[in-house]
Amino acid sequence: MVAVVSPSWGGPQAFPSIYEEGLRVLWDDLGLEVREMAYTKAPQTYLRRHPQMRAEDINNAFLDPEVEAIIASVGGDDSVRTLPFLDLKAILDRPKVLMGFSDTTTLLSYLSLRGMVTYHGPALMAGIAQLRSYPDQLAHLRSMLFEPSERYEYLPARLFNEGYPDWSVEGTVGKVRRRKRSHGWKALQGERAVRGRLFGGCIEVLEMMKGTRFWPRPGFWKGRVLFLETSEMSASPDTVKFMLRNYGMMGALGDISALLIGRPRGYSRDQRTELEKNMVEIVAEEFGRPDMPIITNMDFGHTDPQMVLPLGLEAEVDPRRPSLTLLERPVA
Repeated sequence: MVAVVSPSWGGPQAFPSIYEEGLRVLWDDLGLEVREMAYTKAPQTYLRRHPQMRAEDINNAFLDPEVEAIIASVGGDDSVRTLPFLDLKAILDRPKVLMGFSDTTTLLSYLSLRGMVTYHGPALMAGIAQLRSYPDQLAHLRSMLFEPSERYEYLPARLFNEGYPDWSVEGTVGKVRRRKRSHGWKALQGERAVRGRLFGGCIEVLEMMKGTRFWPRPGFWKGRVLFLETSEMSASPDTVKFMLRNYGMMGALGDISALLIGRPRGYSRDQRTELEKNMVEIVAEEFGRPDMPIITNMDFGHTDPQMVLPLGLEAEVDPRRPSLTLLERPVA
């Protein structure tokens, strides 16, 4: 049984046909039973005013003995407001698969900090509803969540798309924007393979958590593989540079073992080049880590298809290939 929750935006109520397509993929393509929580399809005005109700759905999904996994319906911009209302003890006593991306980064990262493995991957309306456009992605989900192995090597996607046709236009159900040929992952620096535990998410969303009690404490970053991606808002290369510099000032860039960057959505070729230049400038020059592997243009975040990255599990990053290999079973 999979529970669907709306921790951020009321997408299911705003675009029910896209939401229903996501449910059909869960039913027909993955063979799953689905439980919609009480406020999954609530109007956005209600969800915005009542973050405690969104948290109640999350708490109840973890408390429900029939539910084995929980998937976010879609992202948004204020799930951070649900965190004070989570029943942390109940959740940690009943760890389950919790998957989403974008604004769901708040839930994934916070629960990961508390010791639960969480899963950065497609949401119901953004990623799962469009799975039929990417048969390889369907196989990837099965490998990660239903047929896990002790070791899993991620493979770069051959094709990708940046977002979806306008959901308000009839006929967009399950569709993706024009697929483009991928040029693969790109290593900016690093000369040897390293290992570390995965942690990260949407860089703009993580900014909302800095300085709060839900942010990692000093010492947390040692040996982590930090993965970051930008949202559909397409933060400028300079904005990402300033955010990354903050990670340096808090000591994270001195401690992590590798940095992975998701394919930025909506960037021109020049912007991609500038972003890569900024990464090396911050990491290698400003914070003295020319040794640290940096791999960009990876398949996670706000483009499709999306890799499933389990926060808290150990992975190996090899910039020479470049490659990413999960060294633990993604689910028990």
